[in-house]
Amino acid sequence: MHWSLWLGTILSFYLGICLYMYLTQERQLFVPPRDWRALPSDWGLAYETVTLQSGNETLTSWFIEGDPIKPVVLFFHGNASNIGDLDDYAQLFHDMGYSTLLLEYRGYGKSSGRPSEVGLYADARAAWEYLTATRQIAPQRIVLFGHSLGGGPACWLAEQAAVAGLVLEGTFTSIPDRAAELYPWLPTRLLVKVYFPNMQRLARLQVPLLVVHSQEDAVIPIAHGRALYRAARGPKSMVVTQGPHDGGVRQNRQQLEAGLRGLEGRLAGVNPNSKPTQAETP
Repeated sequence: MHWSLWLGTILSFYLGICLYMYLTQERQLFVPPRDWRALPSDWGLAYETVTLQSGNETLTSWFIEGDPIKPVVLFFHGNASNIGDLDDYAQLFHDMGYSTLLLEYRGYGKSSGRPSEVGLYADARAAWEYLTATRQIAPQRIVLFGHSLGGGPACWLAEQAAVAGLVLEGTFTSIPDRAAELYPWLPTRLLVKVYFPNMQRLARLQVPLLVVHSQEDAVIPIAHGRALYRAARGPKSMVVTQGPHDGGVRQNRQQLEAGLRGLEGRLAGVNPNSKPTQAETP
């Protein structure tokens, strides 16, 4: 009786942890900061505040105009950040002549609502329709750039629309894969209800791809980036960088710019005189 009581207590505790992880996973995965650290004007960039309608939610995002013959970047930021943290990316794209839409997801920054996987997909669609329908930008000029969590909606949109190219930086293969690594003692694949199946989607795509991943990334190990690269079926390259998960641009600007130039050289509908630059391959 003594041992059965202990076993029952341990089992109840374990099942309680499983239930807690199941019920709270969206709150653990999505950590949306509301306050903007800065505006593009603080970075020395002219910009336009863009209000997008995504279902019942209103997304307050920023558009930074660039060279009309250069690519347009639709940027999907990572978790625990918002568009006010993207100064390094905005400066890089501006210096390269790219126009940029810095999309703010529902529940992040000044956007209404609460984030979810399905909600982020809807937000990605709203941003795409704004660029192609409202601003009349040709799809063959639009490059999707997903950092970390942002790789999820970026991969989804790349499967839904005729995008010109896709960049994934510090992105995971899927939420179940990463959860299994973090919690090997839990039946995570049975518990997850947020998926972002990025690797599965890449295996079905032919879009030009650039994978950027730091070999020192402790949040999303580089094994995920390498697996994404191997899964892709279209033209692809990979840039292996240094530094932490969120420090990519400042520490690896030259490598990232070279990778983007190489991707630009494979795109249709942009400056035909641009010359591709070789990126490092794994």
